[in-house]
Amino acid sequence: MKILFLELFALIAILHSFVLGLVLLLSKFFKKSTNNYLGFTLLIMAIVGLNNWFWDIGMNPILVNVLDLFLWQFLYPVTYFMFFYKTSDVPPIKAKKLRTLLLPFLALSLLNIFVSLSTKFHITNTPVLSEDAVVLFYKTVSFLSIIFPFSLILFSYKYTLLKNHNLSEKWLKYLWAFFSIILLYGILLETYRFIYSEKLPLTYLWALSSILIYWLIYKGLYQFKLSNDQFEIRTILKTSVEKSQIPVINENPHFQKLIVLLEKEKIHHNPNLSRDKVAEELGISSGYLSQVIKKNASLSFSDYINSYRVKDIKKMIKDPSFDKYSLLSIGLECGFNSKTSFYTNFKKETGLTPREFKEQ
Repeated sequence: MKILFLELFALIAILHSFVLGLVLLLSKFFKKSTNNYLGFTLLIMAIVGLNNWFWDIGMNPILVNVLDLFLWQFLYPVTYFMFFYKTSDVPPIKAKKLRTLLLPFLALSLLNIFVSLSTKFHITNTPVLSEDAVVLFYKTVSFLSIIFPFSLILFSYKYTLLKNHNLSEKWLKYLWAFFSIILLYGILLETYRFIYSEKLPLTYLWALSSILIYWLIYKGLYQFKLSNDQFEIRTILKTSVEKSQIPVINENPHFQKLIVLLEKEKIHHNPNLSRDKVAEELGISSGYLSQVIKKNASLSFSDYINSYRVKDIKKMIKDPSFDKYSLLSIGLECGFNSKTSFYTNFKKETGLTPREFKEQ
């Protein structure tokens, strides 16, 4: 049996998808509930890919027959959606409603097992399963394999759009786009199968999927580590802030309230913080806010906010509790929205790069 280069490339991508899924699920390095959903998605995609790879090369091992009993095409769109839902800041959906997304996979898999035991494995003999009934069942499965993933793509798009535009969430949008393109391509192949009753090879689909897998390895794992670091840093900071007391240090009530928001609420850790938002919180105009800051701190609004960010970063660099976290994760958690912005403002404030400051 001769295996083409593209088929070998697809098999390597499938194996990498399997390994990456296991890493996300089992490694303490990426221990986070949202990561689990992505891990499950990659594992299920690997199972589907392996099944179809053997189909494409004309082999039919017993393992593939067993795995084919379950209609995985109704499961990985659910885990795909759950990953993006869990990373969003939208109002929560009731658990009962979320569980209903699993019904197509469970119900159709049970029906498929019932049909396969009679038609493929010949273990049971069910007279009611005429040839026409079997054809109708698989035609229905093919149709639902088009509608169901497409619906969840649209649903996940809604939740992705509701997210803010900070660094990690932009990365999530790229990830969403990768996954959606792959799912849409799979939907097109299934549409062809539904119309013409002919299954096309999925080698090109997995060649496309390999781009996602290698991008995840190159970019995604680093981002997961970064986001996990930020989450842990946020937890440590929350504990220290709750114990702190903010003294009255300014006679201007608006400026004093601003100090409380910065020292206690840590509003400057929001990378999307704007002058208008802060002015609204203080109940004054944005122009008057600039005047208050200029008068009391001799700085513009953005410079004053960045000075607090840099001050927090300096404290954290000096604190051994944060030694295990990268400088970039500290800078991003303190409110800078990019590596460039972090390094530029830190050097402007201290005359040193974060690395130089840490070495001193």
